[in-house]
Amino acid sequence: MQPNNLNNGGTMALAKAGLTAGTTTTYTTTAAIPTILAGAYSTELAAQTNAATPTTDHTTGNAFNALAKSEGCVFVYGIIAAGTIVVSQGAINSLDTDANTFIIDPPFPSIPDTMAPFGYVIVENGSTGSAWTYGADNWTATGVIDTYTDCAFLPDRPQQAT
Repeated sequence: MQPNNLNNGGTMALAKAGLTAGTTTTYTTTAAIPTILAGAYSTELAAQTNAATPTTDHTTGNAFNALAKSEGCVFVYGIIAAGTIVVSQGAINSLDTDANTFIIDPPFPSIPDTMAPFGYVIVENGSTGSAWTYGADNWTATGVIDTYTDCAFLPDRPQQAT
């Protein structure tokens, strides 16, 4: 009988991605990102400069949901076995219209077993914003604040953005 190994089937990124907004609707990473997916090495994602963002949510297969003004959520960046970038959107939560901060911190989305997360962005569309959609609207749109965090694996909850 084998002893229990808590690392069996582990999924994680093995490098700090340096994930940031690119120009307009794109994203950038400053490092190549090797990952482990369910215990096996995945194809490494090369560093990305102003790369196009995905247009569909990896978890649902649907287009990303727009954020109305005074709403926000978290988008998780990950890599699938072929070394391709994917993104999953968390639930949309309301912002306090006076302070433009979350009333309740946003949750992470359900992450499929086919995805190794390496970072996430918390997006807050403040009271001065208008409808904003990931991948279609600019990161610099009025009222939009985006806060990026690199991770080896997802923590129990996203860090509060503001």
